[in-house]
Amino acid sequence: MPVNYQNTCKVYALGETVLDMVSDDGINFRAVPGGSVLNASVSLGRMGVEVHLISEFGADKAGNVIDGFLNSNGVLTEFCTRYPLNKTSLALAFLDINRNATYSFYHDSPEKLNLSNVPVLQPNDILIFGSFYAVKPNRRNVLLNILQKAVEAPSIIYYDLNIRKAHFDKMDLLMPSFMNNIAVATIVKGSDEDFMNLFGLTDAAAIYEKVSPYCKILIITKGSKPAKIFTPKYTRTYKVPEINPVSTIGAGDNFNAGFIYGLVTSGINSGNIAEMPVADLDRMVACGLAFAAETCLSFENYIPGKFEPDFWKKYI
Repeated sequence: MPVNYQNTCKVYALGETVLDMVSDDGINFRAVPGGSVLNASVSLGRMGVEVHLISEFGADKAGNVIDGFLNSNGVLTEFCTRYPLNKTSLALAFLDINRNATYSFYHDSPEKLNLSNVPVLQPNDILIFGSFYAVKPNRRNVLLNILQKAVEAPSIIYYDLNIRKAHFDKMDLLMPSFMNNIAVATIVKGSDEDFMNLFGLTDAAAIYEKVSPYCKILIITKGSKPAKIFTPKYTRTYKVPEINPVSTIGAGDNFNAGFIYGLVTSGINSGNIAEMPVADLDRMVACGLAFAAETCLSFENYIPGKFEPDFWKKYI
């Protein structure tokens, strides 16, 4: 593990920012800054990784709360756009008996967004993006501009599908964008439900056959069931630890954060990732499982704080 990894690798997280309003009973709510890549960013920031959020939210009180929270957790926001005439998006999250959430989203964002401040990515950097924001038609040009810079660097590009059932009726329209995102990615991650929605496939090997012409590293998660990872050299299966969650919000986002933390601290880069040793991949997945498990044991959407150096070993 490089001692000075923070000076040689930056993480850029591109996606939506919302204020989550989480409820157990549908009446009482607690406010938590949210959004898939924001959740991952906060966990990385708490671990001391240099992480830059590329997002948008309102110049309102909710936006001020989010901005202050990000800054206090080590997430850099110089690439965030705050719009003065619109409100920060809200997500109402209702937890069921199994601590899984269903959502209602309320958006008040400008139809078009022009980012004047865009990062210059380097070969050692990592870009994470995903969710509906990654295929949203009125944000597509913004996303493609940043993806192009990451490809040209070249940086490692981590794409999390994170498809919601609410978007299923738009899949034919959105399929070209999904496939384009997969084609530029270094790593594609999705749940079994994501790939069922995208390809109508449940068999992991069949999913990899579909993805591998475009992207050679594939992560498939299945909730509490074992995760499977395909690379050009090998296929690995990983058992998920048994826990009693208090909330599963952010579990997948924090698997991403943990995996990227393992990647940042491994010495792996865009030039050698296709040949990474099994031991490095095992450690990245262990970090991902640790982040996800600890998040599920918290009412926050992120890990509770900085872990001890060898936190990941019990998840191998």
